[in-house]
Amino acid sequence: MANATAIATTRLPVTWLEVFADQPLGGNLHVVVHDADVLDDATLAAFARRMRLSETSYVQSPSEPGADYRHRIFTMVTEIPFAGHPSLGTAAAVARARGERSAHLVQQTGAGLQPLRVDLDGTGASATVEISQNPPAHLGDTASEPLLAALGLARGDGRTELPASVISTGLPTLVLPVKDLEALQHARPDLGALSDALVAAPGSPLTCYVVVPPGAGGDGSRWRARCFTDQVGGGEDAATGSAAGPLTAYAHLHLGADAVEIDQGVELGSPSRLSGHVDGARIVVAGNVRFVGAGTIELPARA
Repeated sequence: MANATAIATTRLPVTWLEVFADQPLGGNLHVVVHDADVLDDATLAAFARRMRLSETSYVQSPSEPGADYRHRIFTMVTEIPFAGHPSLGTAAAVARARGERSAHLVQQTGAGLQPLRVDLDGTGASATVEISQNPPAHLGDTASEPLLAALGLARGDGRTELPASVISTGLPTLVLPVKDLEALQHARPDLGALSDALVAAPGSPLTCYVVVPPGAGGDGSRWRARCFTDQVGGGEDAATGSAAGPLTAYAHLHLGADAVEIDQGVELGSPSRLSGHVDGARIVVAGNVRFVGAGTIELPARA
């Protein structure tokens, strides 16, 4: 039998993290591949599919003045211009790799440049990270009935006093308020129908952030949320920073709130805590990041 053609490979450092996690096995599991200039786009996409995470991040050399690194973000389906928990996780991984306990960083993404602040704890096992997301863009409101139906909910499970709105702080998100915690917990999405409803909405958002305002059958001070999308395995994301920014803008616009606290991932058994606040023209999203592993990975090198 003829020998298989040899493929040139390279070993690259990787960091594993749990983002928006206050405890082990919480938040969103995330992997960051460092020094990824040597990988071609096909390899970036293939490794992300193999990881089967919400997103996989790659750190490359920046091409924009003022950026510390270029951050490439891949779901199992496609590359996306921006994402929340990968931004926090990657900034923490970059700061730790540089040996910095406190760092001000600027990432370059497909959505532009975003400043981040990282503060590692005394042990270096976790960090608090905040990102200044893009100024919010309200892309329009849409009918809630097709969305509720796609989620297996009745028309009466919506909130007539609050619209279903598409807002972007880097990635368009459809914010859909429901009446109470029971409605949120009963959501069972038909991902095909939900995808059709999202495509028909302004800005064609990738995600539907189903939310319950504080006091509506849940905790009196925090929002509860679930994020549904066909971009992740199983159709639900455990912690979605790119949606926390739009929700913060939504709460400011419709309820006059300058800050939000969000619990997400409860139904997935991966409790996550996200926070957001208005900072001038921008929205700042913050959370805790836990380091759970580091090592190297062997991947095909760019020809």
